[in-house]
Amino acid sequence: MADQPAAQQGTFWIRTLAKGVSTFGAVVASLCGIFVLISFSAKCIAMGIFMVCAGVVVLMLEATFLFLFLDIGKWLDSKSDKIRHWQKMVLYFGFCVPAALICGSATSWIGSIGFLIAGMAYMVLTIGPKGDGHSRGGGGGGSVPYSRQMDDIPTA
Repeated sequence: MADQPAAQQGTFWIRTLAKGVSTFGAVVASLCGIFVLISFSAKCIAMGIFMVCAGVVVLMLEATFLFLFLDIGKWLDSKSDKIRHWQKMVLYFGFCVPAALICGSATSWIGSIGFLIAGMAYMVLTIGPKGDGHSRGGGGGGSVPYSRQMDDIPTA
């Protein structure tokens, strides 16, 4: 995360929460993908495979410690923190769309919600902090803070 600008880093607890939520969403989506595989529709079977593979990709990006025993694990660990938050957000939002729209079963919708929540966690990191009144122009009164504007109003 050191190569990302300070505005994109976020606080430690927000980044940790986003990683935890994304990991949980990937596990939920993978489990739902396994249940979608038990189907008689070819589209749903294909989407079940997609959901399981997408869940593994999210786990590889978020919980890299699970893959350190593989040859790719150390490389993945060094590269996963260099991916920007908005790129992860777009990737996770892209994962949530196909299974819900193509298969349409309740289990695929629940799995897609897991990816959606992961994308929303990184959307919070992408947007960043709300900011104070001075950075937004002081609440409409130029550089005068809003509280001072209200104090200057004469009372009857």
